[in-house]
Amino acid sequence: MPDYRATGRACASRWLSLPALWLTATLAPLASEAACTLRDGEDVPSVLLPLRHEARHDHRSYYEDLLQLALDKTETEYGPCRVTVPEGYKPQVRRYLDLERKTGADIIDATATPERSERFRAVPVPLLKGLMGYRLFFIRESDKETFSNIQSLDDLRTFRAGQGESWFDATLLKAHDIPVVTAPKYESLFRMLQAERFDFFPLGAQEILDEQANFDTEGLIIEPDLLLAYPSPVYFYVHKDNVALADRVETGLRRAMDDGSFDQFFNDHPIIREVFTELNLFERTTLYLCHPHHRDPALLQRPDAWIRPWPKRLCDNASIPTLD
Repeated sequence: MPDYRATGRACASRWLSLPALWLTATLAPLASEAACTLRDGEDVPSVLLPLRHEARHDHRSYYEDLLQLALDKTETEYGPCRVTVPEGYKPQVRRYLDLERKTGADIIDATATPERSERFRAVPVPLLKGLMGYRLFFIRESDKETFSNIQSLDDLRTFRAGQGESWFDATLLKAHDIPVVTAPKYESLFRMLQAERFDFFPLGAQEILDEQANFDTEGLIIEPDLLLAYPSPVYFYVHKDNVALADRVETGLRRAMDDGSFDQFFNDHPIIREVFTELNLFERTTLYLCHPHHRDPALLQRPDAWIRPWPKRLCDNASIPTLD
């Protein structure tokens, strides 16, 4: 005799699954609409990623193409979405305002700071695998021999660093008792170093070769032996309310990390390749700093998040600075 109760349960199960299927089919386009926007004249929804300072060279393509990779990894659930880069360079302050006001920016890339994470919604995946925190120095060529004798942070503290006036890095260096001279205009830092207003100008490893090619660096060289290192992830940021876009981008980036396509993209990109072919990054004397806002051991030891895990005792109690 057939088990009508079992048959009934099976039928009920099939009928109960229909609302779930309908809900899935309905929510997918809604998620797509929330994460990306179909604008006038477009046939595919898009996200706006405004240009930043580095747009004059290959940095633009790095963030644009990595974001597109994340969107492509989530197309099945969310639908197609295209990265659109508006024409014209925007200063950093303007990019932040546009994102905050939802005018001309859906997402930006920026170095992670407490202020930005409070102001916007972070997508907590390090886009450069930590390279921004691997700081190499411009120095005066005449000081090359002097810098070759530096072996410790105490040695470095006898020299003055140059940094942008609003950079969080300046705050971090000062907290570690490294003297810092600041300037409001980025371009003037090169002139100030040439004029001996300070002694070294630390920049992210992925930046320094491009800056050498694009600014007046007469009389300056990239110091060949030292590396100042501290966790300084670069994240994508979206508006506080844009949960759908944040979730989509984070899901896409983590899928790319899991299937190896993130590392393939990272290793193949020109701005990354030249770091490892021209700057002997891991053959340098490395001076580590503790970053009090990025010291969670679980994060710092993740091999997929960084080019190499950070030292396990990077931030013991004695090394954690107090930031003003």
